[in-house]
Amino acid sequence: MLKNMTLSPEKDQIKIMTNFASSIKAHEKEGAIIQFSDGSTLPLPEPLVNMLAIAAKTIARNNAVTLVVRGPWLTTQEAAEIMGYSRQVVVDLISKNKLKASKLGTHRRIKLSDLMEFIDQEDDQRTTAMSELITHTEEFDGYELDKPAIKK
Repeated sequence: MLKNMTLSPEKDQIKIMTNFASSIKAHEKEGAIIQFSDGSTLPLPEPLVNMLAIAAKTIARNNAVTLVVRGPWLTTQEAAEIMGYSRQVVVDLISKNKLKASKLGTHRRIKLSDLMEFIDQEDDQRTTAMSELITHTEEFDGYELDKPAIKK
């Protein structure tokens, strides 16, 4: 079974991918349909269209894309790789009951859907905190560009 696949951009594909990504963006509200050589068509599910758009944009920027197949349960190391954290941070999040996990013998396993929910919550909290910081800074004229900088 395929576990991962990496697509590296080739020079002649960059412009094609740029056009492809733009076309997907322009038609995203309509949905996407794949047409086969025999003329038959099949609607593409939205998550697949989103994944194609992300891949096309990434390749258009001359970056490689890796598709990794994951099961419904992750090890702490796999969860850490997805989040960009160390495995120990994931273990600490589990210990503090911030991230749901189950124990299978002596091994912790994290449900992929729980991890994605956790990531979404963290993103929401970061966005809220940033908005509050911007509001607070604006209240004190922190973004006033007319004032001269304070020199020490």
